[in-house]
Amino acid sequence: MANTHLWKPELLDLSVESDRIRLNSLRESSSILEEYDTLDAQVAEWAVCHEPRAKQDPSLLAATLGTLMADQDWDTFGTWVHYPWTGRLVRTLPQDAFIEVRTNRNRDKITREETTHLATKTVGIAGLSVGQSTAIALAMERGCGKLKLADFDVIELSNLNRIRCGLHELELPKWVVAARAISEFDPFLELEIYEDGVNDENVAEFVAGCDVVVDACDSLAVKAQLRLEAAKQRCPLVMDTNDRGMLDIERYDHPDRGSGYVHGRIDEATMQAFASSQGWTPEALDAFVDVGNASERGRMSLPKVGTELVSWPQTYTGVAAGGAHAAETCRRLALGENLPDARITMDLHEQLTHTPQR
Repeated sequence: MANTHLWKPELLDLSVESDRIRLNSLRESSSILEEYDTLDAQVAEWAVCHEPRAKQDPSLLAATLGTLMADQDWDTFGTWVHYPWTGRLVRTLPQDAFIEVRTNRNRDKITREETTHLATKTVGIAGLSVGQSTAIALAMERGCGKLKLADFDVIELSNLNRIRCGLHELELPKWVVAARAISEFDPFLELEIYEDGVNDENVAEFVAGCDVVVDACDSLAVKAQLRLEAAKQRCPLVMDTNDRGMLDIERYDHPDRGSGYVHGRIDEATMQAFASSQGWTPEALDAFVDVGNASERGRMSLPKVGTELVSWPQTYTGVAAGGAHAAETCRRLALGENLPDARITMDLHEQLTHTPQR
């Protein structure tokens, strides 16, 4: 892999001799451009998380710190994280303490016990345009312990209406941008990359081990392949369509879910045909999206795609909201909540539209 595609942070534990040697080597080289050591503040915050009253009580803070740091060697405490794509070296709390502090303000919308349980869960996301928002939201909340990220495409300037990244990241693979962003706020979250995206050769491997799969891809064939494999492996699937706040929860993990796919809208034979399709047809689009119930501007845009418009229109507000909704759905599925097999719409545009009284 080319150096421009570096994405994995290097974790150094100074209680391990080889890691101490590696850290010294990095510092002696010209590869470290910036170094950040805020461990004292992080340790103080760790103490406050254990004893919130210590925030206003210096003596209680000192006592709590004494308990937490008993028998710890400050020089080897914590983890040094090297980000090779930026030349940054950052010192953090050890993994368990880092996760405890970073997720502390989720309490008790997400409890400690739920966070521990979610750490054992895997979510696969196919497509990292709209899917990047879902991935970032899941990682921020630690709604899982592992993310599988799949996309073959690169960042283009016109993507920057909905994908959060910098101009220096243009032409980088979308998975690189997503993986770096996540690693820079949580280097301990496990990421598995499918740099060629999901296809008929790897779809079974991609779904395997996932507790939830997110369909955020554009390909009709891949959408079909994901559902056929999710049904085979009994894995729930989530799809955010980014129009009228439409969210699909497809419970392929339920033995009594009934026949067909997408809430019975598509039968087995049709889905098998879609899985080998070379592109979208009006019939396929209607089967997945139900065009008649799309937003007015969405319906008006469809005939223009490919002539007046490059693609189906999307806005960042829709993508951000949809990513958040999909991430919460994934978290609740991973926690075993009995969510329905259903299509839900949460159309803020309709809620904000003033209807004159008669």
